[in-house]
Amino acid sequence: MKKMSKLFVDEYNSGRFQHVINCDSGENLYEVLTRNGVGMKGAVCKGAGICRGCQVYIVEEGMECLACRYEIGSEDLHIVCQGRPAEQSVLLTNHSDTTSSNTTFEYTKDRNVQLGIAFDIGTTTIASSFVDLESGRILSEQGCMNRQSQFGADVISRIQYASSNPDGLNTMHRLICADIEALIQSYVEQGYRKEQMKKLVFSGNTTMLHFLMNRSVNGLTGFPFAPEFLDGQQYEYENMLIEIMPGKSAFVGADIVSGVQALNLGCGQEYELLIDLGTNGELWLLNEEQGVCTSTSCGPAFANSVTKGNVYGTCLLDELAKAYIEGKIDSNGLLQGEYFEKGISCGEIIITQDTVRQIQLAKAAIRTGIELAAYELRIPLENISKIYLAGGFGFFLNLESAFTIGLLPDEFRGRITTVGNTSLKGAIQTLSLSEPMLRLPTRLENSKVLDLSMSKNFQEFFLHRIPFPKQ
Repeated sequence: MKKMSKLFVDEYNSGRFQHVINCDSGENLYEVLTRNGVGMKGAVCKGAGICRGCQVYIVEEGMECLACRYEIGSEDLHIVCQGRPAEQSVLLTNHSDTTSSNTTFEYTKDRNVQLGIAFDIGTTTIASSFVDLESGRILSEQGCMNRQSQFGADVISRIQYASSNPDGLNTMHRLICADIEALIQSYVEQGYRKEQMKKLVFSGNTTMLHFLMNRSVNGLTGFPFAPEFLDGQQYEYENMLIEIMPGKSAFVGADIVSGVQALNLGCGQEYELLIDLGTNGELWLLNEEQGVCTSTSCGPAFANSVTKGNVYGTCLLDELAKAYIEGKIDSNGLLQGEYFEKGISCGEIIITQDTVRQIQLAKAAIRTGIELAAYELRIPLENISKIYLAGGFGFFLNLESAFTIGLLPDEFRGRITTVGNTSLKGAIQTLSLSEPMLRLPTRLENSKVLDLSMSKNFQEFFLHRIPFPKQ
């Protein structure tokens, strides 16, 4: 029996999804869209793959593709027609826990019901959950693309823009506030009353929270990377209580703190590891006695993106692992024979030598972070009992491909759980707390921040992990 998927389609590139389409995994995207009345006027070849008129933007992939060449998988997709989403927010309607058409009416009729919103401000997308503060029930979820992406796909680019332009910081602040207001308005449009929204909780990386608070990021431009604040914040705004979750360091932010809290890690004798894969890979290894956290830059390779003509994403890792097994790439990452000049064709994707090198550097950075964290605590990798993969990239990652290219060590086989957006889950939990989380819990406060750039062992470990494992 095939698994059902949902397509959320913005037919007019308007920032709203007008269609919610149920389909089977394995179906052709073009056929599903046209069957359900989504206009594809430019597709004059009727899906033959010649005219390129059925090109759509798939948010989860972070890139454009031909609908006629795209096979739908088992996960839900958000699709934008008529060009890439640019400056406007694209609202991602995820799901609602509503069980009947009267639910919204019940919550809007009873003005005594207090509602809250949890936010995860990511570099690429902003996710939110709308919650009944008394019961903890999630009533609806919305997300949007982060409009700041027009100033760079990564936090470093945005830090440089904000610190080097007279109005740069204010621009970043205004864009985030506009996205948040758009998300709040989307709940109002569902019928909920704004005056019932009593509490907002924000999680995110340190840079995004600085932009939210309109605080200078000049201290994040270089060593020693000193943020303006790391403690949690609380204040009132328009009759709402606003809470900002605390972070650990400049690049180990509230997002992974929130994840550790959501999973309740570090409360027993067993060592547990949370890895959040994205443009910046963050990880936290701990038990009840000790812990270490770190961050490593992966570039665009683990962010589902297109950079300088190269396509990145979980699907690329699958193709790369397959090519390595088939001998088209050797263990050093060198394309073999004819493939060295023309690359390896995988449908719409071309794996070039440069693409392979970028993946090698990114996976070596993550693997080095894992091994140095374990080395810092003087424990072997096999002593880590549970490993959690968070983030969108981690959710869609094929674990076998990750083991094949050496992104994850073989010692982790059978111990890995994918956990989705733990940053948002932690923010949802914080909504229900009677006291704000202004400082880190003791077990997290006592964890050591490992600066990989200052580690004397980093270069040795990193160079050792660039090649692919021997087959």
